[in-house]
Amino acid sequence: MKKKSRALRMLTLLIFITGCWDQDNLKDARLANASAYDLTPEGMLLQTLEVVDDSQSNQGKSTNEIHSGTGHSVRQSTDKIRAKVTGDIRFFKYGVILYGTSLARKDLYPYLDVLYREPDHPTSHVKVAIVDGLAGEIIDQKSIGNLLIGEFITKKIRSLEEMCMFPEMTLETLLPPMLDPGQDFVLPYLSKEGEDITARGIALFHGQKFTGSLSSEQGVLYVLMTGKWKNTARFVKRIHPGPVGDVQNFITYQAKIQNVKRSLKVNVQRDGQIDVELNLKLPVDIVEYARNHLQDKANVQRLNRQLSEIMTQDAEQIIRTLQENGCDAFGVGRQLIAHYPAVWKSVDWNKEYPNIRFHPQVTVDIVGNGILN
Repeated sequence: MKKKSRALRMLTLLIFITGCWDQDNLKDARLANASAYDLTPEGMLLQTLEVVDDSQSNQGKSTNEIHSGTGHSVRQSTDKIRAKVTGDIRFFKYGVILYGTSLARKDLYPYLDVLYREPDHPTSHVKVAIVDGLAGEIIDQKSIGNLLIGEFITKKIRSLEEMCMFPEMTLETLLPPMLDPGQDFVLPYLSKEGEDITARGIALFHGQKFTGSLSSEQGVLYVLMTGKWKNTARFVKRIHPGPVGDVQNFITYQAKIQNVKRSLKVNVQRDGQIDVELNLKLPVDIVEYARNHLQDKANVQRLNRQLSEIMTQDAEQIIRTLQENGCDAFGVGRQLIAHYPAVWKSVDWNKEYPNIRFHPQVTVDIVGNGILN
């Protein structure tokens, strides 16, 4: 009886541990770490793909191949690449996708649609960026130093996110604002300069089209203005007249990120005018100031006023650039939808957004000056 009972338990267990019918054998797959999309002069889609061979990765000898294919869709161009390589192509969950500016100016979503529809395509950690010119030219470099090109770009984007030069964005977090009528989005903006891949700034989008950009210098303040900052935010400002080459005319300071405070409030006046108050309180540590004199409280107060004025002017310029390019990156429209639905329904937001009044105020407060004083 005991033997029959044991046999029955074993048979029951076998039912639950049988192999999955739709298992995917990764040993036969080729890993795609980076992909780039451009338009050919004829208007066809050109996909450039980095395919990584990890068979010897335990010996630190990973190699990559660069393949390209054209098509009328992302799926077709990928299938043409699949026909060129051995094994199936699988996309790395920490990979990166690049789009050239000519493609991004048309409409980005059609080139993302298939990535969201495929259940096995990773989204939560995949980085997305815009490239000035042809995105495929960056992938063609194959490697930078001892890093394969996809790994280099991913690490570069992540490190610049930590420095607040780029907003944090993945393929997964990109979709909600892309489909939201009350919120626009931005993406990292890269460029190829010789053999170097540099941070050009932040690419601005209106709807799903690339319309303009902020410089890399503006990027740090922009990220703080969104309220979604990471670990480090550093600024260099000219505060004394004189030669640009004189280091004594400049000051470098770093935000105490844990104490930064940001608020955004949308108000609709009786005449229908929309006002937006955006306040940023920025406690900072002085990193470099060759003239010193920071032990003088009056001098510190003067610097606070001067830096607050400079930063507020910078914020005003960022907002002008956003409005000129139709990019509602702060989600003012989303605030109207939530709190003033009747107003939202009564306006043509594409025409109204450039006319709303922003009132930014950045307040700098020097709270630390290193160990000299």
